[in-house]
Amino acid sequence: MRVGLLISEFKDNKACNICLGADVAARDLGVELVIFPGKFIVTDKSYSEDRAYDYQYQAVYDYIYEAGFDGLIVDIESIGKDAPILKKEAFLKQFGKKPLLTVSDMEGFEKVTYEKGTDPYEIGFLSIEQIINKITGNDVKAKRQEISELSNELFINVINKAAKFSELSGQDNYAKDNYDATVKKMVSCFDNIEIFLLESPQICTFKKGWKVPKHCKRVVAIHDKKAAKREKIKDLETSDIFDKSEISGTKIIRNVFRREEQYGFYIMGFDESIRLGSYDDLITGMILGGIRINFLRKYLSDTEKELIQCQEELARDGSVLDHIGDKDYLTDLPNRRGFFAKAYDLLKSDFKEGKYAVVSYIDMDSLKNINTIHGHDEGDNAVKRVAGILNEVFGENSVCGRIRGDEFAVIQVTDEEDKAEELRIEMARHNNKLLMENTKYLNHLIYSICEFSYEESLSLREMLKETDDNLKNMRRMETIGK
Repeated sequence: MRVGLLISEFKDNKACNICLGADVAARDLGVELVIFPGKFIVTDKSYSEDRAYDYQYQAVYDYIYEAGFDGLIVDIESIGKDAPILKKEAFLKQFGKKPLLTVSDMEGFEKVTYEKGTDPYEIGFLSIEQIINKITGNDVKAKRQEISELSNELFINVINKAAKFSELSGQDNYAKDNYDATVKKMVSCFDNIEIFLLESPQICTFKKGWKVPKHCKRVVAIHDKKAAKREKIKDLETSDIFDKSEISGTKIIRNVFRREEQYGFYIMGFDESIRLGSYDDLITGMILGGIRINFLRKYLSDTEKELIQCQEELARDGSVLDHIGDKDYLTDLPNRRGFFAKAYDLLKSDFKEGKYAVVSYIDMDSLKNINTIHGHDEGDNAVKRVAGILNEVFGENSVCGRIRGDEFAVIQVTDEEDKAEELRIEMARHNNKLLMENTKYLNHLIYSICEFSYEESLSLREMLKETDDNLKNMRRMETIGK
């Protein structure tokens, strides 16, 4: 049985003691308890520039939706301390029909039963017994255990762990070729932790929130002070992270983010260290340092590959002016530089209230094979054929560009809602026609078409990022299908 405990933060002594009591009862009754420290509900009134990214903490609760939780316990009083009643109600209702108990009075929702003056540790303990009763109908009793006093030894142990881990934050911690050396050092810092990366940083904004990525990669796994083998570094369905976690007992999940960007998350075994309040914030900050270095190295590697590709194209066609200008020599479409310049101008002049922007990425999945098997001249003909199709599908009121050798981008602004669906249907028709018209090779397109309604804060970067993420998912699905 899996139960989620939603709290504000461990620096809140009440919330921390609720967790301690719930942990004792859950372990005794064989319940898998997952603690979600998401801080506070941020509203328009409580939002401020000096705490502009506090809303990011709330994103950790989103991992609950598709995961298999049998019941939830919510400290709504602490999570919603600055929120009006309607916001708190909306927060609780978002979890649908899952069995749910609150640890404080909330009209319309069932509360954990306890007498006035009961200490938070006992409330946490009772909440586990009562959520099991609500889920199964069975009246269960857990064995109680007294909470120990905080010791200087625990404080020193936590400081030592943090100091050791800080030594790792300047290294390429999560690279595969450095995995064995890295985890050997991390074993001295953690008993149980699993660190996950998203495929690329995900934008999460205050007004629009974010979509939990379907996939993630577990890059570090330490269980009972033993590092998992290299093969544990693999892609996972995000909805399966709790099913695939090998951390036994109560665990904590925390998002790792910087400003609007979600980089990943970690799952850590719950232990006494958490009683020191800021411990998980400290660890989160250090993990963020390592993850950002990983993404920066990946970005540099991708940039190097792109430069090499440009060098190869320059060597083949000899057109230096094409690469420093704004037009693609082969298709007569804007190149990468030209596309972005024209796209920004289009949005600035036409993207207004009541309008919709449709952003598309089109990938010539077969171009490399065409070039290799049939030669670059045939590859050039395939590229020009695709450019003609895009002009036909999207029309002259759009900005269409060849932004890489095998990739095109298109943007248009329209009055029509759901224009994207119309374009998807048209692209599917032309893609099928393209596959049928050549007997020598397959000229196959993978494409992503996303539609965005006008928002003043919505940037071209955000729209392109979401469209590109969607294209990556489609590539992954194509690979799985093969």
